[in-house]
Amino acid sequence: MTTNIANIALTGLRAAQAGLAVTANNISNQGTPGYSRQQVMLQSAMSNFSGAGYFGQGVDVVTVQRAYSDFLSSQASQSASTLSYLSTYSDQMSGLINRLGSVDTGINQSLNALYSALGRFSQNPAETASRQAALAAAQSTAARFRAISEDLSTLSQGIDNQASATVGQINQLVQSIAAYNAKIGDAYGTGQGQAPNGLLDQRDVLVRELGRLTGITTSTQGTSINVYLTNGQPLVMEQVAAQLRIDTRDPASPTGTSLSLTVGSHTMQLKQDDIDGGQLGALLQFRDNELAQAQSELGRLAIAMAAAYNQQQQFGMDSNGQPGQALFRIGNPVAVGQRGNTGDARLAVGIADTRSLTGSDYQLTRVGSEYVVTRLDDGTELGPFSSLPQNVDGLSIGLADGDLADGDTFTIKVASQAAAGVEVTLADPGKLAAAAPMGLVTADTNTGTAQASRLRSVESGSPDYGTSVTVRFTSATGYELLGEDGSVLSTGSLQPPQQTISYNGWAFDVSGIPAAGDRITVKADPGAPAGDNRNALAMAGLGTTKIAGGSTLTDSYAGLISSVGTRAASLNISKAAQQTAFDQAVASEQSLSGVNLDEEGANLLRYQQAYAAAGKVLGMSSELFDQLLAAIH
Repeated sequence: MTTNIANIALTGLRAAQAGLAVTANNISNQGTPGYSRQQVMLQSAMSNFSGAGYFGQGVDVVTVQRAYSDFLSSQASQSASTLSYLSTYSDQMSGLINRLGSVDTGINQSLNALYSALGRFSQNPAETASRQAALAAAQSTAARFRAISEDLSTLSQGIDNQASATVGQINQLVQSIAAYNAKIGDAYGTGQGQAPNGLLDQRDVLVRELGRLTGITTSTQGTSINVYLTNGQPLVMEQVAAQLRIDTRDPASPTGTSLSLTVGSHTMQLKQDDIDGGQLGALLQFRDNELAQAQSELGRLAIAMAAAYNQQQQFGMDSNGQPGQALFRIGNPVAVGQRGNTGDARLAVGIADTRSLTGSDYQLTRVGSEYVVTRLDDGTELGPFSSLPQNVDGLSIGLADGDLADGDTFTIKVASQAAAGVEVTLADPGKLAAAAPMGLVTADTNTGTAQASRLRSVESGSPDYGTSVTVRFTSATGYELLGEDGSVLSTGSLQPPQQTISYNGWAFDVSGIPAAGDRITVKADPGAPAGDNRNALAMAGLGTTKIAGGSTLTDSYAGLISSVGTRAASLNISKAAQQTAFDQAVASEQSLSGVNLDEEGANLLRYQQAYAAAGKVLGMSSELFDQLLAAIH
């Protein structure tokens, strides 16, 4: 029995020693990231039967177990991934706002200076100084468009660099997780099924860090953890690591970036929305949504400005009495072939006439032996055409090389680089067209409320500004065009919301409601080049004319800044809410897995006392044994 007491005491010493070691380890790792609190698991040793009953044999140390919950850990990881996404997106939005500037410091400052300079020019068209000031203001406005476009391109390039670096980090983490799967499997084997808690914690840290970089899901398979993208494609399968690749200069991608995933010898192409969540998802979605939209809106603004001022400039006459030349040009469109095209075509796309540009993007498709162009803003199909090149809405669409196969598609992005190439085409201030060749005359006998405004040029193969034409309304919407001899030249109908009448290279806008019989005459009335300022006044009036999608240029740019600011504010609210959710998820996880020094201090005293008590039992057992020996002798 004495020997049994000694053995029981020894098991108590071992259990207390194990408790002290685990507690000391917890205290030492209190600040270690990802460390889960450990606890020694004890169970009573098998009792020994004797005639007087079952006597206990002490305590067994079963294992060291970490305080861990799959649910709480997954909840914290998901919150961390979402917070990383929102934080990255918010940071990029701040960069976008800084580059667009404010209503006062962005493009509007240059536009207002242009309006003022054109106003002075319209009052003094014969003065060289006012012409020079107007031309300089136009050049400054063009330079401001280019500068902001370059800033946005720099932001896009920075995002591409960040995305490439993030993909590199993802691949490193994926390889490390696969390596840990192998280590943990070996450790379970070596430890006869005992959990290698330190390795498990370290693997969990890697998985959570991976979740901060991209959205993932996980599953367990034996001792391994498998990791997948949110679309279900595998990143880690037991000990096999996939490799994510990014190409930020892919000419076959509408966004310029392509993603692929290689698993073993198999490579698959990913869509942009396959990367959902985390830092990488935020970078790609910001670039393809917010930044691309801002670049397109800036480009559309440049197109609207160039089209409106060229329409007016090319309607007038310069100081030498010659027809006005275009004032602005813009950057060329970009054509991107759809992935999977089987033809060998390379498109040659350019600007045929800035005045006819709509600001929309287009799609060119080969259908059988014909070509169809679709205006993407409203879905209008233009064509079919039997051959290329063709001029469509101011665009020249042709083939630089090869040809499209049946079903091949190209997207023509008109606005994306428009602002980057805005330039003033005139070098001579005398080329500014202040005089007008025609004027608008509204009949005094009109009974309707129709008003004519903004007489300007439009694209035409044979413009005629020397022949007067009268518009006679046949109803509130219908009209006919009469020649100088009263003959009917053409008929048409007003198309709201933008009611425009055009003929022979000129056009004007109609507001109000005409009555049948009302007349508006486009009268050939060339002014003296040196003193006529009618066209200069029309150019100056463009500052308050709704030429940019139903808004003035300045209002349109202010709307762009306002919409970006509104989305940024909404994003910051979501980020703050997610920060709270993340803090709560981490607190819940730490309440189970975190090390509490007060609790560990109490455990330290408890195990210390247990160790001392077991030692006393062992000492007593030794004394009893000595007394037993003495009694025998």
